[in-house]
Amino acid sequence: MAKTATKAQPKPAEKPKTQTPQRPVQTAQRASVPATARQETIKPEDVKKLNQSPALRQAPPPAAVVEQLPAHMRGDVDLGKENITQADMDIPRLKLIQGLSKELQLYDDLRAGHFFHTASEMMFDEAFRVVPIFFDKQYILWRPLEDGGGILARAADGVNWSPSQGKYKVKLDRKDGGVEVEWNLAPTVQQSGLANWGTMNPANNNSPPAATLMYNFVLAFPDYPDLMPAVLTFQRSSIKIGRKFMTKLKTVRTPLFGSIFTLSSFDDHNSASQDFKNINIVGAGLVNDPDLYQLYKDMYGSLRKAGLNIRDVDSLQGDADHVDGEGAQPEGSPNY
Repeated sequence: MAKTATKAQPKPAEKPKTQTPQRPVQTAQRASVPATARQETIKPEDVKKLNQSPALRQAPPPAAVVEQLPAHMRGDVDLGKENITQADMDIPRLKLIQGLSKELQLYDDLRAGHFFHTASEMMFDEAFRVVPIFFDKQYILWRPLEDGGGILARAADGVNWSPSQGKYKVKLDRKDGGVEVEWNLAPTVQQSGLANWGTMNPANNNSPPAATLMYNFVLAFPDYPDLMPAVLTFQRSSIKIGRKFMTKLKTVRTPLFGSIFTLSSFDDHNSASQDFKNINIVGAGLVNDPDLYQLYKDMYGSLRKAGLNIRDVDSLQGDADHVDGEGAQPEGSPNY
């Protein structure tokens, strides 16, 4: 039986200079049995186990985490890291691995369809449970990869471009026609029209939007108390799934951070006959542990006050283009 969350095994170097022992594959300590993709509610015995699980706190760390350390280190947990604050750290990512994901070249046991926690290097190879803590929406205007790539403009609040004005002459990637086009900014996304269909190539009304819409969710892992919350981004090929997820969230009165969902992957394809992995999300009950609920509520409050600063957003351009072309974006213009 596959292990739900395991430490991904790095690929060995082709010609190592010195012989080093291989790192053993580690299994994340679960607080309860993982849900399956078809599970709509949590079983009573799972709720009981979840209520008994340690909360996701920095101090003291869960006993399962301490037990993984050598005996001589267990009395010095986190010593020397007192001055490292949240502002000094990047928020980890939870990535759905595709057939062209670069991580496949780095880890032997990682496969397309697995979810990968970038900070802990843990992989999920079967369904697992998450709690959404925080959500934000933003737009990115990318320079095409074959023209150098990188961010031209960003609307971190989902409304206002930064910079608020400018003209960019770019050459589209070959798959998008390979022609030179000009994109014009305006103070807001709506005023610029760059999130509308037909704007990537103004000469082609059927071309996708020039700007990429992103839905970012900070997710916590109630069954894995040693894993830091991570950001899962819905964009392009997964944007329809993100919209459906938000519809689920909006149709119930539960606080965002009070619901548990099961994540898994499935085989999908678009109208351009491109095959890829997509995200399956199923409701799995409520956060019934008052302490765990309060912890997630505090996390939400902190993120709402400070905002979600994703520093490695540049790394998402390649991921966005693993599946692209006609059909990769939802039909119609986004709602503002």
